[in-house]
Amino acid sequence: MSHTVLVVEDDADFRSALGNTLRRSGFKPVLVSGLAEATGALAAQLPDLALVDLKLQDGDGLDVVRLLAERAPACRCVMLSGHGTIPTAVEAMRAGAVDFRTKPLSGRQIVEALRDALLPLPSENLDQVERDHILGVLQACGGNISEAARRLGLHRRTLQRKLQKLPPPK
Repeated sequence: MSHTVLVVEDDADFRSALGNTLRRSGFKPVLVSGLAEATGALAAQLPDLALVDLKLQDGDGLDVVRLLAERAPACRCVMLSGHGTIPTAVEAMRAGAVDFRTKPLSGRQIVEALRDALLPLPSENLDQVERDHILGVLQACGGNISEAARRLGLHRRTLQRKLQKLPPPK
């Protein structure tokens, strides 16, 4: 059974590439450019999954996540951002996203994120979400704390303190 994925991305080339990747991976993508088109798409069909960019030309991806939580509560949403910060990731999770990924991501990584989103949700708290996001960004930066801190919008020393205080993995 293929799952319908609402893709909300304002970069037309990236959106098209995502659509092709998702089709090849067995998903049914519904491609929209922003908040207004997402609202229309939800009126026509409720998706199983959503892939939502944080920064949109006609609004905020967090508004799309909130709209999905209201109109399609069973939809599992993965938020993408090239400007991800810990507070934004926490806000996205509170709004209803099940995952928050920082760009750049390969097509394979995006497909894996969507497949992971289909798995049963663990009962995790916000500390665990913050831990996973920090470690994901740190891994994407090849362990470079200064670069990870920049991407997270934190001072390097603040990130080091957070890393020392992170809860253990579950």
